[in-house]
Amino acid sequence: MVAKYLTRVIFVLGSLSAAIAVANVEPGVRALERGHPSSALRSWLPLAREGNPKAQNNVGLMYERGFGVSQSYPEAMRWYRLAADQGLPEANHNLGLLYYSGFGADVNDREAFKRFRAAAQNELPEALYMMGLMVYFGKATSPNPQTAMELFESAATSGYAEAQYMMGYLLQSGDLGEPNPEAAFVWSKLAADQGIDLAADLNYLTTLVLEDAEQLRAQQLTELCRASNYTDCPK
Repeated sequence: MVAKYLTRVIFVLGSLSAAIAVANVEPGVRALERGHPSSALRSWLPLAREGNPKAQNNVGLMYERGFGVSQSYPEAMRWYRLAADQGLPEANHNLGLLYYSGFGADVNDREAFKRFRAAAQNELPEALYMMGLMVYFGKATSPNPQTAMELFESAATSGYAEAQYMMGYLLQSGDLGEPNPEAAFVWSKLAADQGIDLAADLNYLTTLVLEDAEQLRAQQLTELCRASNYTDCPK
């Protein structure tokens, strides 16, 4: 099975610790959820021009996706950069994705890695996952499956499905030594239950090498891991 690049742009509603920011960007979020992207953009643009980093990030996403405005990767990059320069982790992550994918600029693995690392310092699971991918594939750094696994684990234990899949993949692939299909079953099942199709395929492959009793134990370990909020899981 070949690992697949799974990336996610982050849309910011805000956090409970920043009540004013939440109150300011929330009307635009509601407008977008109702299917009115132009209204959302009108709500955020004044805030973004005043320097609100959450609004700047969301305006960047609108330009990246072409929601309520003509799609423009350079304009998306400009708004993401304004928010990232204020330290918004989500904006650093989104900017990293543009450099990683070559949208709005030439592919630049070093700049992408730099942005993901800045976001990961705030424990952003999406950024930890992307750093894991880059370390695993040796982009902007030497390939290191063990370090990649540690990054994936940091994201996976926060519930991030793509990282859970990659944990299962590495545990089954043998990149870390002897394959561990029981642990791979657990993490791939957790990811599959969140809708990752590749994880469902991987989970099926693990059942081909596990005896019935081992499968039963793996199912029990999966439920234990889930119930413990990912604090008691095999690896």
